[in-house]
Amino acid sequence: QRYAQHIGNLYGPASNNEDGFIAATTPWEFGTCNGKLREIITVLPNRKYKFRLINGGLHHALRISIDSFPMTVVAADSEPVEPYKVDEVVLHVGERFDVEIIVYNDIAESERFWIRADTLESQSQGFQNGVRAILRVSSV
Repeated sequence: QRYAQHIGNLYGPASNNEDGFIAATTPWEFGTCNGKLREIITVLPNRKYKFRLINGGLHHALRISIDSFPMTVVAADSEPVEPYKVDEVVLHVGERFDVEIIVYNDIAESERFWIRADTLESQSQGFQNGVRAILRVSSV
């Protein structure tokens, strides 16, 4: 950590994750979902959707989740994997994951859920960086 802070770095101290390991040596600027700062993705009930999650950033790993929706990972870096369920997935720079979600009939129309992509920086250090998008359920 001393090296990251003092040798050729114009930024402040490195940020750590909750376990004390360095999560980033440069500050988070911003991120997008489908090229937008606040994308709204509309889905229909009683359907399965596949999302390709990509971390196209330069430095930060991202923890991606969709509120109230478990995800099934079906591919990693475009290679099929034995499907497994997760609540969140961590994507390091350049990684891709294909995940599937099921939108059931018991979700009310126009209900909205956060899609979260947070950096791994420690929130106890005051960091709460990431990208937000909205998953909106529609009947049309």
